[in-house]
Amino acid sequence: MTKERPLSNQDLFKKLREEVALWEGSKYYIAEKELFNIEQFLDDHGASDIKEELKRLYGIPLNEKFWRSFLAYHRLKKAREEIKEEERQQEERRRRYLEAVKAYQEAWNEWIDAWVREERKREWKVIPGKKKEEE
Repeated sequence: MTKERPLSNQDLFKKLREEVALWEGSKYYIAEKELFNIEQFLDDHGASDIKEELKRLYGIPLNEKFWRSFLAYHRLKKAREEIKEEERQQEERRRRYLEAVKAYQEAWNEWIDAWVREERKREWKVIPGKKKEEE
């Protein structure tokens, strides 16, 4: 990204913090694993020395080992799972509500149709007819 001059560690960590804060909105987010790709971030910013140090400290594969070593990550993951479950339940409630509204509308339309048919029947008039007298 920044090829002109290398970032200081302080600037690099500030950018890292900003990208991690975006999480799903970051281009470094790995959706399948629900992880931030710290390896790619460090490579893109020319911080291979920091990447190697982190690999030495946390192990390989770095992304999984690094993030899973933090209690905050576990809390975040648990909170995200709870939110996903709440969203699933909310979607189920929304689906049932829409089904009920649709059933209500259908019943209302049937009632209106029946009422219109009855009103039309009332408008019919029976005209008494006379029989021709037989001669």
